[in-house]
Amino acid sequence: MDDKKTNGLTNLNDIKPDDKPEKPKKDKHQKSNKSEVIFTEKREAWESGIKILDKMDVIIPAKLLFICDKISSKVHTNEFSIVTNIKDKDDNTLILSEEYYIPKQKVANTSIEYLPDEYNFNVVIHRHPDGMQNFSGTDKTYINQNFELSILYTKDEGFCNGVYNLRLDHYLVQIPVEIYIDYGLEEIDISNIERETFLSTFNRGKSDKWHNKRDSGFDIFSDSLDKSESKLFPEETFDYSMREMMLDEINSEIQNLEHRVTNIEDSMFHGSYSLVPGEGPF
Repeated sequence: MDDKKTNGLTNLNDIKPDDKPEKPKKDKHQKSNKSEVIFTEKREAWESGIKILDKMDVIIPAKLLFICDKISSKVHTNEFSIVTNIKDKDDNTLILSEEYYIPKQKVANTSIEYLPDEYNFNVVIHRHPDGMQNFSGTDKTYINQNFELSILYTKDEGFCNGVYNLRLDHYLVQIPVEIYIDYGLEEIDISNIERETFLSTFNRGKSDKWHNKRDSGFDIFSDSLDKSESKLFPEETFDYSMREMMLDEINSEIQNLEHRVTNIEDSMFHGSYSLVPGEGPF
């Protein structure tokens, strides 16, 4: 081998165990090496700001729900269809208009035949029999692909399914939707309303006769009552030293039950739907 080429190279056989080549010392203030720069570039590529569209939020005015319920009561178990428009939209939210049109159609229990008609709408809502909350093959072929948004409705569940068609060149990319009902209710401030507790109602409802008995010395809540001289009911033999705590627990349970009953009533009246994102039920 030419000496010029080997000049500056170290023969491994000449290195003694104690004579290890010195590694260059790294200053803690030294700039990042190449590998660190590559990692930084990869991290910035992952944080490119690209959004993933896996679903669309659809906000439907409650008026359209009431219209579909009314039509259902008139056509009984037959299917039907109405059309409307997208009033506003952004990257992942669609807001539907309250305006609607009922196209000319011939309906049966499990089918809709659209008749010649002229209209210009980009949203279709059609009914399915109760329990059928998925689009049929006919829906996908003849209904869904002809509108920008297709919504499925049943009498029991209301608006239960939907698909949004996103155009990509000569293709339609169908994106699932999540449906919200807009009842037009803003958040209501009820801070001026004070709910009466069960304990205060209980005390207020005592009669004069009850107070007279307590004033005369007969007090089932008194620990100083001579039980040998009074005949007590079985429930009066409890230790009432914890009665306040017991009444507080009863208060809490009653309020929870009242809250559940209120939710059930709201669900029966409005239907079991979510409200607009970020809004409460009141």
